[in-house]
Amino acid sequence: MPTAAALAALLLSACAHERPANPAYAWAYLNEPGEGPKLAYGRPSSDEVLLMLACPTAGGPVEVSAAGIEGEAIALSSRDQTSRLAAKAADDGVTGPLLLARTTPRDPALGNFRRTGDLAILNAGQRHDIAASGDERRGVKAFFKACGS
Repeated sequence: MPTAAALAALLLSACAHERPANPAYAWAYLNEPGEGPKLAYGRPSSDEVLLMLACPTAGGPVEVSAAGIEGEAIALSSRDQTSRLAAKAADDGVTGPLLLARTTPRDPALGNFRRTGDLAILNAGQRHDIAASGDERRGVKAFFKACGS
């Protein structure tokens, strides 16, 4: 049985340029006491998360983790803004290899994502759309509000 990271890689490699987000995946906003706000894009009710934004302290850095991509950066794009975040490889022991990066809640691509719900991961010359749907945009806005931006 393939790991979540392998599934993520298959999903991202199968995406066409600017193809709409996979309907089996969704954005979920979580804010558990003691953990800080999190915004995850993945398969609902599973550990399969392709992109996670976490804000452990209000106004502090946004921790970004991405599964299924390789390299030394996580590139996020929203409309006319692209952010290339220097990243380190890690293995979380559950889903497999990840890239980890940090940025500010005021990052240009994340700012556009907050306002519009539009977001894409750029990897290996491909654009993988993971935009938030109308209902999911409330969670996006709640994450950034809780993060203090």
